[in-house]
Amino acid sequence: MDIKLNEVERYFREKLLAHGNTAEGMDWKNQDTQYLRFERIVRFMEFSDNPSLLDVGSGASEFLQYCLDRNLHCDYTGIDIVPEMTEAANMRFGKEVAYVHDVRSMPEGQFFDYVIASGTYNAKLSASAAEWEEFFFDSLKSMFSLCRKALIFNCMSQHVDWEYDRLYYPDAGRLSSFIVKNLSRRFQIDHAYPLFEMTVCIEKAQ
Repeated sequence: MDIKLNEVERYFREKLLAHGNTAEGMDWKNQDTQYLRFERIVRFMEFSDNPSLLDVGSGASEFLQYCLDRNLHCDYTGIDIVPEMTEAANMRFGKEVAYVHDVRSMPEGQFFDYVIASGTYNAKLSASAAEWEEFFFDSLKSMFSLCRKALIFNCMSQHVDWEYDRLYYPDAGRLSSFIVKNLSRRFQIDHAYPLFEMTVCIEKAQ
């Protein structure tokens, strides 16, 4: 694990230890905003055929709880770089729900209908914006290579009232150009909900 992720791992471990298995423990303001993000993600998904799903930066797998509460059935797998997060998920839902893993080094031959990431790439901490962009874009390539139908993720918007040094605010133009050049021309950006961020869906050509 590189030095940037070591720092991120420590940061989220401290959040979990301080707040427990709550939205705050996953570094969200509250569960309402956490679930609003999930709502925007599932708008891009079709659940009628019990799709397989990889949740990158899954934390305690609250997305799975969100789906269960709404009868949205999927074959769920979570990965996170923080062992305590995956332990919390497996305590809640049974072992082998979540694994300690970096998406950039997933085993070959594993594919999922959908790959999602909610808040996973927001906290750059001490990394520069340029360093984090390189890491973020590299991770997008890895995630897109694992999906059959779509990659769906959220990230901060540059259209904010205030910027925090620890957070990463990708430029939507640079992100769009990267997606078109390296992943797919079939993508949507949802900036139409009351948070200072955006949800992006990148579809695989069928």
